[in-house]
Amino acid sequence: MKFPHRAVVAVAAAALAAVFAISGCSSSNKSTGGGGSSPSAGTSDAANLVKQAADAMRQVTGMHLVIAVQGDVPNLSLTKLDGDVASQPQSAATGSATLNVGQKAVDAKFVFVDGHLYSDVADPGGKYTDYGDGVSIYDVATLLDPQRGLANILANLKNPKEVGTEQVNGIATTKITGTSTSSDVARLAGRRLGPENVTTTPTTVWIASDGSHHLVKLQIVPVENSTVTLTMSDWGKQVTANKPPV
Repeated sequence: MKFPHRAVVAVAAAALAAVFAISGCSSSNKSTGGGGSSPSAGTSDAANLVKQAADAMRQVTGMHLVIAVQGDVPNLSLTKLDGDVASQPQSAATGSATLNVGQKAVDAKFVFVDGHLYSDVADPGGKYTDYGDGVSIYDVATLLDPQRGLANILANLKNPKEVGTEQVNGIATTKITGTSTSSDVARLAGRRLGPENVTTTPTTVWIASDGSHHLVKLQIVPVENSTVTLTMSDWGKQVTANKPPV
């Protein structure tokens, strides 16, 4: 089934960018300060582990990524995404996503290569459309940017606390809870928030326990009873994206 081109462009562009711009609808507490008590040994250990994870994330230039959205997140039509993303030797991404277009769930493929975003979202399973300057929609390399991406989320995680261990896709991890500022989350979408709009967002990270300190999973609670979860693997993966026929 084909969908109206103009409507689909709007939905696709919004979904690909808004999945990381979720902080704009956060309803969390505006206070970013913690209590006045001294950090415990467990908190200190968690902070050190998060720092090591941030350092490890800064070295990653390619990986596999799965995004899952649970609950009703305002202005977010994406429910899941599965793909590969790279920042070197150039920004590139390829994969599939499920979007809510009107009353229908649409499974679409996408390719980001040579600065252009291509997708079959307007004709699922059929012809790809060139949506032009992909960076103006969303620069996929932002996730791997040492200053704006996932490394930045880790480096600025507030009040980290180790809450246990967990296997994630067969990888032993340490689970750590904390909070992120909505400003840091918004930077994943290449956006900035004014000081008056900054809130805190509950954030949980799962860090590999094998000494690599890879970020295996990240979960953000943008609004009550909803989550956006990113699961990473294949760190250092060489991603090949080819322009599809249009």
